[in-house]
Amino acid sequence: MSTSLPRKLLLMLLVAGLVSSSFAIAADKATSEKQLKSVLRKIDKLKQAIDVKEDSKSRYIKQLKTIEGDIGRLGRKIRALGKEIAGKKSELKSLRDTRLEHQRQLSRENEYLAEQVYAAFTLGRQEKVKLLFSQQDPETLQRNLVYYQYFSNARVDLINSVQGNIDKIIETEQLIQQAQLDLEKNQQALNEQKKQLDRDLGKRKTIISSLDKQLKKQGGSLSRLEDEAKQLQNLIQSIEKLFVDAPESSISRKSFAKLKGKLAWPLKGKLRRLFGRTKPQSDLRWQGVRIEAASGSHVMAVSHGRVAFADWLRGLGNLIIIDHGNSYLSLYGHNESLFKTAGDWVEAGEVISSVGSSGGEQKSGLYFEIRKKGKPQNPTRWCKSGNRFASG
Repeated sequence: MSTSLPRKLLLMLLVAGLVSSSFAIAADKATSEKQLKSVLRKIDKLKQAIDVKEDSKSRYIKQLKTIEGDIGRLGRKIRALGKEIAGKKSELKSLRDTRLEHQRQLSRENEYLAEQVYAAFTLGRQEKVKLLFSQQDPETLQRNLVYYQYFSNARVDLINSVQGNIDKIIETEQLIQQAQLDLEKNQQALNEQKKQLDRDLGKRKTIISSLDKQLKKQGGSLSRLEDEAKQLQNLIQSIEKLFVDAPESSISRKSFAKLKGKLAWPLKGKLRRLFGRTKPQSDLRWQGVRIEAASGSHVMAVSHGRVAFADWLRGLGNLIIIDHGNSYLSLYGHNESLFKTAGDWVEAGEVISSVGSSGGEQKSGLYFEIRKKGKPQNPTRWCKSGNRFASG
């Protein structure tokens, strides 16, 4: 009794510790979720404040934001449909391979069955009776009767297998027909989305032309550039303040600072080393680089982090900002479509958007920045020359 009591007590303490630990983990998770929701609500308010400010600007800016938002959504739909079509094609191929295998098996079984039917026919319709009367030795007779039963059972099994394969072929044919219908439906939807995209791109071209005429008439190019730079700086400062309260990742990662000179470029394309150069018709300097690439090309996160902003911003169009911790941010502008939303965790090399020309650009390409405590860093010193992600 004296030895069992401590064991029971120890077990109770262990169970209590496990329960307490579970409650602590659940409490930490709930706190993290609450913190994240609070941060995301503040980001939404920040975006609403930006929208209100934009409403006071040119109506062409407002129209540009609307149409480029539509184009981005269409791009996401087209991407999703493309994935569905690829999946249906793979499913269709698999079903056809399955049907072919069943047909081959059926062909083999038909040959075996034909041989057995022919053998049974040569013995005559009363083959078992003949077997009984044709044997003199009881042991031989017994053995032959067993063989006959095996032969008869095998024939029945083969007939059942043949029927089973016929049923499988019929079932597979029905699945193939349904997969073909789904594929045709998705392809039709894809074609309609692409037609709508072409129409929206035409509208966008008209809006940009009107916006350019307005700027030339008002002579506001410099003030526009200054305003856009100030707006971006204010946004970055707000994000830095907000994400101080954001919960950190539960998975430890190498700090962003230690990745300097080792990062892969966010996509493959012609690099224009703009950083530090003066922008045309102003004293403002470029704070990032531009990577020229075909519209729709995948853009990848350069490192692990949490999406801090994913929305349209004047001057940069559809913009994604990723917080990498320790006051490091990476910015990806002029996207066609955004595939992530604020609060999402991303890994290095994960697709976050597709290249476009949003923000009123004439050519497709990605505008890319890296910032430390709000100050722009030269991306060419962070991303290794020729180092690109394998996919995308």
